[in-house]
Amino acid sequence: MNRFLKYTCIAALAISLWSCKKDDDVEIVPVRERQEVYDENITKIESFLKSTSITVDNENNVTFDSITEGSSNTIWSQTQYPLQYIEVKNDSRTTNKVDGLIKDPVTYKLYYLVINEGGGENSITIDNVFTKYTGYNLNHNIFDKNDTGFWSGFPETIYTPSTVISGYRQILTKIKTATSITENPDGTLVYNNPGRVIVFIPSGLGYFNSAQLNIPGYSPIIFDITLVSRVHADHDNDGLLSIYEDVNGNGDFWDDDTDNDGTPNFLDLDDDGDGYTTREEITFKIDEGGVMVDELYPFDEIPNCANGTIKKHLDKNCH
Repeated sequence: MNRFLKYTCIAALAISLWSCKKDDDVEIVPVRERQEVYDENITKIESFLKSTSITVDNENNVTFDSITEGSSNTIWSQTQYPLQYIEVKNDSRTTNKVDGLIKDPVTYKLYYLVINEGGGENSITIDNVFTKYTGYNLNHNIFDKNDTGFWSGFPETIYTPSTVISGYRQILTKIKTATSITENPDGTLVYNNPGRVIVFIPSGLGYFNSAQLNIPGYSPIIFDITLVSRVHADHDNDGLLSIYEDVNGNGDFWDDDTDNDGTPNFLDLDDDGDGYTTREEITFKIDEGGVMVDELYPFDEIPNCANGTIKKHLDKNCH
């Protein structure tokens, strides 16, 4: 797992425990032009899809087999799990500032197969998610596997569990979490109807020039991912779930910077820059048996400033 994840160690979140390890087995090869690498990668991926069959058995094991290109049962042609794709940009970051997006001009095509849609909830890329996976190279060999499951999140902060590569993170929006989770008498958990997707990832959305064990630099890879659960995160621990900090409602959490200090609201402890933390501004007191106790307003109930139209934690003239 340490070849796949960059860990920030925190307490495990609800379902499972996972251990924190150092990154190792990493070899950095000279950096090449990203568009050139992608053009090579997508040719390899499409050739693989057109000359390989896939079988998912009754125990949910996956087998890839090389077959004659043009056959009706290639991954490209089969209809049991229709091949789909989305076009995405690399959402990796060099910093957590508004302008910290990695410099990558490529528009990537992510091919994927939905093995099971899942019966639960959709996730977004900044959620904390609990997943299981098997990773393959294009030679059909497994390079990494996690059957237990682990929590990951994005972006990396002191409150975030392990982070994962961009292609893995972005494809999770195409499936849903498990319908439910039940516990057996022996304490083991059963994930009922989780989402499952197989994604074919160009190296620009993976490890790019960082060679891993059994993954040479610039190699496209495959992940078979099961999405079990998701939790909306509070990345800056300001009392507001990050999903509520997309002020302009455009789905981009990085372009909302109310106080123009370079830090997006969902990572900013003081969203309006008035010297009072967001948590302070959304806190009120209630009387519980003669003892005054601090409570946080639910998002929908955060008051606006007097005669104002925006919530008080976003208006520096309102305390």
